[in-house]
Amino acid sequence: MADYNGWTNRNTWLINLWFGEIIREEIEQDASITADNIADMVWDCIQLEVELSSLMLRDFFDFEGINWEEIWQTICHDVFYEDK
Repeated sequence: MADYNGWTNRNTWLINLWFGEIIREEIEQDASITADNIADMVWDCIQLEVELSSLMLRDFFDFEGINWEEIWQTICHDVFYEDK
């Protein structure tokens, strides 16, 4: 169900907005990448920023709400079917 700009929610849309091209490049280089790999990769990129933010700001982050599977499926579809 798409609730935010065609994505499950705003958090999923934001991850695709900021990391979509990086994820696409990773999938193009290694087709075995999974949604879990994507989540780990993004977390590695933003972990320090999150840890340095105030406790109040951390309350606004909802990493549990990100639909990693949707991001993976969308980008894989683009890489393996749309680009052909």
